[in-house]
Amino acid sequence: MTDRLFDAVEAKKSNLIGNKISALRKKRHMTQKDLIERLSSYGVTVLQSAVARWENGTTPPTAYQLIAISLALNAPDIIAEFTDLTLPPDLELNELGLKKLDEYRELLIASGKYKPFISENTAVTATVTVPTSYIRAAAGVGNFMDEENFEDKEYPESFVPAGTDFALYVDGSSMSPVYVNEQVVFVQQCDTVRPGQVGIFSIDNEVVIKIYDEQEPDESCKEEFTDSSGFVHPQVVLRSYNSDWEPRPVSPYQEFHVYGRVLN
Repeated sequence: MTDRLFDAVEAKKSNLIGNKISALRKKRHMTQKDLIERLSSYGVTVLQSAVARWENGTTPPTAYQLIAISLALNAPDIIAEFTDLTLPPDLELNELGLKKLDEYRELLIASGKYKPFISENTAVTATVTVPTSYIRAAAGVGNFMDEENFEDKEYPESFVPAGTDFALYVDGSSMSPVYVNEQVVFVQQCDTVRPGQVGIFSIDNEVVIKIYDEQEPDESCKEEFTDSSGFVHPQVVLRSYNSDWEPRPVSPYQEFHVYGRVLN
């Protein structure tokens, strides 16, 4: 028989779960009453005697209770926190995907809606304030850069690229898997971008995040791209990372603006 990664019989005998709960609670500087109060926000109502039984191994928590306990103790990775196992990283994601997961975690925390429990001994992460647009890419807008379309939000300092002027949320799946729905992108304001760069643009007052590119003009509008000396200027075409979305040539009859270059 091969060696087991995890032995449930041995874990129960050594009170692995109970000891881990007790150790994590003390590490967070929480009393059993503090833990009970936090558990109530996750729909788990127990007496202090129940917590004591969990910790001494008399009665282990149920699976649902353990999930709530892990969240209350700011230990969402149950396997890592409640066993002695070190598992390999998610094999379904490459290095870039794993990096994105870390980035989204920092953004969720920075939003304030998913802020983890922080003990008095935990170092506070330095933050920077970035004007963040109420308007998402893609959405209709009158004048995107009006101050009234932005609010100041704080982000982890290490997460904001140098040169950032503003931020906004991605809306939709046209730029996945590189940029996904609800992701925050940081933008350097400018009025020109180079082919291959990702930018924030507006087409007829619709704000979009796309890859900037240029192409030979369509025959139907080639005359509009030809100057008085006969030189044919390239036509702007906006592309998506998602192959389900067709390239989007910009007609000379459309109102087109460049708002900035995406930095992350």
